[in-house]
Amino acid sequence: MRVAALVLFVATMCLGSAGPMAAAPKFKEEHPGNVALIEDSEGFTYRHATSGFRLYVSDRDAPNKSVCVGGCASAWVPLQVSNADTKTVGEWAIFTRDDGKRQWSYKGRPVYTLFHDSAERPIGNGVEGKWHYLEP
Repeated sequence: MRVAALVLFVATMCLGSAGPMAAAPKFKEEHPGNVALIEDSEGFTYRHATSGFRLYVSDRDAPNKSVCVGGCASAWVPLQVSNADTKTVGEWAIFTRDDGKRQWSYKGRPVYTLFHDSAERPIGNGVEGKWHYLEP
C-alpha cells in the first residue's frame, strides 16, 4: 500500500494535478526507482523519491568511484542501490564502493543525499565549492 501511495505521489508530482490525461513532461528520462524527476518552477530536479531531498554530486569523485568515505559518507549519504536493482537504467549505472556497498552514479558521477538536508530548503549546493545539485 505504501509503495502504491509513493508511486501515485511521484506520478502526481510529475504530471500535475490534471492526472493521466495531462500533457507529458517536456522530456522523459529513465531513472532508478528510488529517484524522482520533479518539474517545478525552476525546471526539472532529481530528488530522493521517499524523502524529497535533492541529490548531489562531488567534484572530488572520479567516474564511478566515490572518495567520500567514513565521516564524509555519514554526512553525504551515498545513494544506495536496492537488492532488486541489477542493471543500469538510462544514464544511471551501478558501481561497487570500496566498502562493498553498491551506489548509483549518473553519467559516471556518484550520487548522494545530504544527511541534514531539507526537501523545502536544501543546503548542500556549493558546500566547500565541491558539492553540487545533480542536474538532469
